[in-house]
Amino acid sequence: MAASDHTRSKEELSQAILDAASRLFLEQGIESVSMHQIAKCAGIGQGTLYRRYSNKADLCMAMMHDQFEKFSKDIGAYLQEHAAESPCAKIREVVTYIVRFLENKWKWMGIIQSQMIHEGVKTGEDFVQSPPYRFLHGIFADLLKEGADESDPRYLHAEFISHSYISVLSPHTCKHLAFTKGYTSDRIVSEFVDSLVKPLFH
Repeated sequence: MAASDHTRSKEELSQAILDAASRLFLEQGIESVSMHQIAKCAGIGQGTLYRRYSNKADLCMAMMHDQFEKFSKDIGAYLQEHAAESPCAKIREVVTYIVRFLENKWKWMGIIQSQMIHEGVKTGEDFVQSPPYRFLHGIFADLLKEGADESDPRYLHAEFISHSYISVLSPHTCKHLAFTKGYTSDRIVSEFVDSLVKPLFH
């Protein structure tokens, strides 16, 4: 096993670890999975694993970063390929990306958050300064201002509206709507757009 560690690049080893951890966490729950199991599943030695991640909380943070990187690239690619579409249509699609992303990770993210609290991990970073917030806020603000006159309410209040969008689309809110209110992902997107987006474009 140790030999295989040396034949793979740092990037390949990191991805193998993240893939193995994600699979095991989803199958067994974070609390039930040991670092030894993760190393075995990834096909690496425990020393290799611990040199990169000292505990499961560190690993969880890396997983969150990895997932966000993929998510932001997908949105960026969509916006580039559909630049000619209306701002309203693009906002709807971005909202769909967000809800779909959360839909596949509600349980996973909740478990990670619990584990991080258990491990005593603190990011030391306010949410509004975090990469996900800054990325989404910038996307929404740009789309709200696109094609709008400077006197248009959606241009004048783009910063506040963008913050409101992100707040409504928080994991806790979407999870509540899905599990407590019984909303499907499509309904969350439709009601969000009908009540908070379309009125700004009429």
